[in-house]
Amino acid sequence: MFCINCGASFLEKNANYCSHCGKRRNDHHKLINKKTHLLSFFIPVGSFLSVLFVLLFVYSHETEVNGNVITYQEKAEKAALAGEYNKALDFVETGLSYRNNYDVLLDEKKLLLTIMDLNEDLTEVEKKIMNEQYESAQRDLDLLKRQMGTNRSPLFVKLSHEIKQAETSVKVGEMKEEINKLESIDELADKLATFYSLELQEATELKQQIYTKMVTISSVKAEESMANKHFNQALNVVDEALQYVVNNEKLLSLKDRIIEEKTGFEQAEQERINKALQAAKMEEQHNLTKAVELTAVNIKVDKYGDAYINGAVKNNGTETVHSIVIEFTVSDEKGKELESGKTNVFPNKLEPGETGDFEHVTYSTKENAKVNIMNISWLLEEKKG
Repeated sequence: MFCINCGASFLEKNANYCSHCGKRRNDHHKLINKKTHLLSFFIPVGSFLSVLFVLLFVYSHETEVNGNVITYQEKAEKAALAGEYNKALDFVETGLSYRNNYDVLLDEKKLLLTIMDLNEDLTEVEKKIMNEQYESAQRDLDLLKRQMGTNRSPLFVKLSHEIKQAETSVKVGEMKEEINKLESIDELADKLATFYSLELQEATELKQQIYTKMVTISSVKAEESMANKHFNQALNVVDEALQYVVNNEKLLSLKDRIIEEKTGFEQAEQERINKALQAAKMEEQHNLTKAVELTAVNIKVDKYGDAYINGAVKNNGTETVHSIVIEFTVSDEKGKELESGKTNVFPNKLEPGETGDFEHVTYSTKENAKVNIMNISWLLEEKKG
């Protein structure tokens, strides 16, 4: 036995006091009993507190984990609804890193992978639409819809909308191909009547395609007509298109240009006509008054006193002349008129540029006689037609 006060051994088993510190042996037993009583109280309380702490720690940790999982689930759904599928998948993977057996996230991961595969297929369909492979694109879209089945998950909403838009693009593309084959305003106008069964967006896009084609066709035809100076025809073509493409700036501008060129052409044409008439009048005047030109005249008196006269004329006009008459006088050296007369040119008809001759004899003129050409007259060939 030991003294609980100083730790010394009891030398006598029945001793009431410690031989070393003098403390009573009974006090030792009381102290032991007291400590034993305290231990019996604190040990259960300590155990309870320890368990409670562990439970609170586990609860707090689990609550935090659950919060993180829910947060990443919400982020994933939000990204998926926005079409950001890769980002959504990253959020799902992060959420599963906190709780890898969370059924909701596992299901969403499967849905996302399915959607991403379908979205890749849709991208290939859109390429076919761009390359105008409409029939093949529509077959692929039908397959995509079958693969989606009747899934009502909100995650499929955006993909479903995009598939519907792609179907619209196919339908519009096929109708655009038909429109591109039409070559007249009337054909395009008839095509407009087929759009009433289409949705507003589709009809609007196709109408714009037709209006654009109308503007192009009318512009090309109007330009061709203008090149041939058929201005009224060009105006009719533009006005026909304007019945459908009302207030189109390009056509209105083209119409103004046609009118201006038409006015300018008509003014120029009138000026040309006036000039032509004036030139014709001057030409006629020339043919009437100056066409026949005297090119030579000679007189020779023989030994008997007779004067032999000859000469030549030329048609410098632009029309045929005939019945040319030379009026002349013959006088002596003192200027006394010996004879006045007329003589004809031969041949009777002269074409433009041709020459003719004339002759005459005046008798008994004696020496030094002179001939004077007083006048030349002629007739123009009557125009036929």
